[in-house]
Amino acid sequence: MNMTTKSNKLQYGWTLIAHPTYQIFTNKNSYAIIDEDNDVMLRFTLQENEIEIQGANWNLNYKINLGFKTLKIINTPED
Repeated sequence: MNMTTKSNKLQYGWTLIAHPTYQIFTNKNSYAIIDEDNDVMLRFTLQENEIEIQGANWNLNYKINLGFKTLKIINTPED
């Protein structure tokens, strides 16, 4: 499976990697990721050394790499 992704720079040197159709909304250090159906997929806040997941869709798959400060959303838009 070959997934197209886009890297998005966030605060504190963090990077979000996700499908380019997903939208990112931010308010200071709080973020919301919106999917192709305009549903909120993920809500989280960032600090220098931590990420706090505040809410996620039940079927959301993601990886957090603390060493590289990346959050990768594995899901792709539904066909």
